[in-house]
Amino acid sequence: MNVVSRFFRRRGFGTKHTPVATRTRSSIPRSGPITFADLSEFPDPSLVPPLDRRGLDERHLTERQRAWRANGAVILRGFLPDAVLDPYIARRARLETETPEKFRGGWRSPTPYEHVKELRDLCLYPPLMSILEELIGEPMLLHLALTGWVSTERNWHQDDYLNPPFVNSWYAAVWVALDKISPDAGPFEYVPGSHTWPILRGEKVRANMTEEEANSRDPVTGASVWPTLSEKIVVPAIELELASKGSKIERFSAEKGDILIWHGRLVHRGSSPRRMDLLRKSVISHYSGINHRPDMPVRTQDANGMSYAVFGNGLV
Repeated sequence: MNVVSRFFRRRGFGTKHTPVATRTRSSIPRSGPITFADLSEFPDPSLVPPLDRRGLDERHLTERQRAWRANGAVILRGFLPDAVLDPYIARRARLETETPEKFRGGWRSPTPYEHVKELRDLCLYPPLMSILEELIGEPMLLHLALTGWVSTERNWHQDDYLNPPFVNSWYAAVWVALDKISPDAGPFEYVPGSHTWPILRGEKVRANMTEEEANSRDPVTGASVWPTLSEKIVVPAIELELASKGSKIERFSAEKGDILIWHGRLVHRGSSPRRMDLLRKSVISHYSGINHRPDMPVRTQDANGMSYAVFGNGLV
């Protein structure tokens, strides 16, 4: 499958926050709730990955590629071997004694793989990287890893709206179970087929926020916090869309070594735990097509030739 590399403008975020008066950015008066259609658009079909294109001849697709086109998710049971999982589990568990206040939440850095080889070996496991390329259409670049052992409780969203607009679904994320996940611990939930919905656009979402909200940054890390603040807009819009479509919600019940790979446009969430004393031992890794992140120019490879982005983040 030939994929033509396109290079787009660099992402427009990252300017230093300057306090401004709180006001709504959109000057268009509204009547009624903000809808999913207000916040989204269909991308140019020529700019999306091959498996997302309409009219594709499916006769020669693999079983995984068919599942990707149909559901926007691929589940692989027992995929990751103990030899890959156990070194990371042991390294991650050391946080309980080293920094117990961080144990449940994991490393605060969004890219701890830069410093934790055991995590890097897991996220860049060559058979996994091969499957990601099979689904997206080009080699993938690791650029985010969430290491908390509790649910993120991040409500309904698509990952693509957090990306620069030029990414256009050249993106995938992987949820890895490090142990049996209790249904009371806040499992991953998703809406099969929602990857065929329009892409939520960050620009459209921020246009419905105040300028202060859209430009706010974490006072410690300097990271933008508009994605968290935008939940009050995005979640109700998605819930209205789910209700209007009568969408089915799936829950990922997982054992150690099971993985779920999901599409950048798949509607998903980390559900709220019913028991706060339970751990949800997992790792969540995010990847983009290597030719579709010009905003991440500093990158390197591991011993197996798998690529990851470098940001210079410390273990905070």
